[in-house]
Amino acid sequence: MKPLTDQKYTVRFWVLGACAVLLSAACAFTFLNYMGQGIVVGDLLGLRGREADVAIAQRWAIFWLSASCACFLGSSVTAALASPIYPDAARVAKFLARLVVSATLSLVLTVLIALASFSAIAASHRSVVH
Repeated sequence: MKPLTDQKYTVRFWVLGACAVLLSAACAFTFLNYMGQGIVVGDLLGLRGREADVAIAQRWAIFWLSASCACFLGSSVTAALASPIYPDAARVAKFLARLVVSATLSLVLTVLIALASFSAIAASHRSVVH
């Protein structure tokens, strides 16, 4: 029965790990959308007659920030459930330790994805021919 349990755990690890990575990518992209809405709000502030547009852009910014936080939380919890570290600890202590480690790694992965995406976006806006 041991090989079947190992195979089941391996499949669970890879599926939850893939979900955690996808949620980290979603967190990065939603955070970039949040920053974009902040830029829109900054551009519209001070313009006459654009108060309604500023309010709408601020609502969208709040939505994107909330989505980013939800994706980060989902990524952290999913990675904590997939993590094999501290197998001999008590259940609550094991989950809290795994959550701290996975939240840290999820944040690092999210920042790396956001930086790579932002660099690719910025590079695509530069002119090749001067």
